[in-house]
Amino acid sequence: MSSALQPTAKPFPSWISRERLKFWGIQSGASLLDQGLTSGTNFVLNLLLARWLAPESYGAFAVAFATLLFVFGYHSVLLLEPMSVLGPANYASKIATYFRAQLHVHFLLTAGLSFVLLLIAAVMSMLGIHRELVAATLASGMAFPLVLFLWLVRRMCYVAHRPAVAVWASASYLVLLLAGLFTMHRVGYVHPATAMLLMAGASVGAVFIPLSKLGILSNGSVSLSWKQILRENWTYGRWLVASTTLYAVASQTQTYLTAAMLGLGAAGILRAMQMPSFVMMQVVTALSLLLLPMMAREYGLGNVDQLRKKAVYSSVALVALAAGYAVCLEVFAHPIEKLMYADKFSSTVSLIPILGLVPVCMAFAAGFSMALRASQKPQFDLLANAVSAPIGLVTAILFIRLWGITGACISMVAGFVAYAGVFFWSFVRWTNEGARKAINVPNG
Repeated sequence: MSSALQPTAKPFPSWISRERLKFWGIQSGASLLDQGLTSGTNFVLNLLLARWLAPESYGAFAVAFATLLFVFGYHSVLLLEPMSVLGPANYASKIATYFRAQLHVHFLLTAGLSFVLLLIAAVMSMLGIHRELVAATLASGMAFPLVLFLWLVRRMCYVAHRPAVAVWASASYLVLLLAGLFTMHRVGYVHPATAMLLMAGASVGAVFIPLSKLGILSNGSVSLSWKQILRENWTYGRWLVASTTLYAVASQTQTYLTAAMLGLGAAGILRAMQMPSFVMMQVVTALSLLLLPMMAREYGLGNVDQLRKKAVYSSVALVALAAGYAVCLEVFAHPIEKLMYADKFSSTVSLIPILGLVPVCMAFAAGFSMALRASQKPQFDLLANAVSAPIGLVTAILFIRLWGITGACISMVAGFVAYAGVFFWSFVRWTNEGARKAINVPNG
C-alpha cells in the first residue's frame, strides 16, 4: 500500500508534549502530596477531637474553626490570591524579593484580623456564651497570624512552581502537630483552645525549611515597597472582599445556625459528618492551587485560547474525580463512619453522601473560577457569591427548621450548586464576549 494512503497519527496539540506531561505530572503529584499531608493532618486532628471530646466540646472547636476560616478569607483575597495571580505575571524575575515584601503585608494584615477575633471573643464572653466556645475563639485569635504564616509560605511555593518545597512544610506540620496532640492527650489536656494553640506552634516550626529553600531568608534588601505591594493587592482583591463575606455566608452559616438553633452538640455532629467530603474538597483545592499560577501565566503571555481550553478540561476532569468519590461515599457510608468514629455517629450516617455532593459542585466550578481569576476578573467571584450567599442563608434557616441537621446539609449543597452555576454562566459569557471582539477586529 502506498505510504500516501496509510493513515497517519494525529499529532498532539503544540502545548502538549511528553516533557510537559512529565513536568505537570510531577508538579501535580507534589501538589497532591502537599495538600494531602496538610489536609490529612487537619483531618486526623478533627477526627481525634471528635472521638475524644464530648459533642458539645467538639462543637465549640468546630464553631471556632469556622470563625477562623471566615477571617482567613480576608487574608486570602488580600494576599494569597493577588500573590498567586500578580506574582507570576509581574515579578517572575525577582520572586524572592516579592515574597519578602508580601511577608510585611502578611504580618500587618494578620495583626488587624487577629484583633477582630479577640474582640469577637470578648463580646461573646460579655454575652455569656458557652465558656469553651469563648476560650476556643480567644485561642484562635492568638493563633491566627501563625497558622496563616504556614499557609502563606506554602502558597509561595506554588507561586514559585515548587510545590515539592511545600511538602517539606506539610510534613513538618504533620509530625509536630500529631506529636503535640498525642502528648496532650496522654496528660489529659486536650481542649478546643489548646488544639488551636497547638496548630499555631506546629505551623511556626514548619516554615523554616521552605523559607530557606525559596531564598527568602537569604541576605538582601527589600527593593520592593510593601506599601506598593499592598496597593496592588488591594486593587486586585477589593472585588473579593465582599465576595469573601458572601462566601462565608454560603458555606459557614449552616454551622453557626445549627449551633444556634440545635445546640453545639449538633454543630459537632455536622462537622463530623463533613469530614469524609473534606478529603475530596482538599484534592480539588490542591489541583486548583496548581492551576491558578499556570493559568495566570497563560494570560500574561496572551494565550487566552489555551487558558479557556485548560479551564474546560480541568473542570471536566475534576468533576469526574469528585463524582466517583461521591459514589463511593454513598456505597460505603456505614463502613466509613464505623472506621472513623466507631459508631458514635451511626444515627446520622446518611448525611455523609449528601455532603459528598459539595466537592462535586466545587470541582465543576474550579476550572472556570481559576480561568476568570487568572484573567484578573475577580468581579465574577463576587457575582457567584452574591447569588449563592442568600440561597445558602435562606435555605439554612428554612431547612434546619424543617429537617434539622439534614436540612443544614441540603442547604450547603444548594448554596454550592448556585455557586458553580454562576461561575459556568460567567465563563460562557466571558468566552462569548472574547469571540465577538475577535470577530470585530479588522485584519492587518
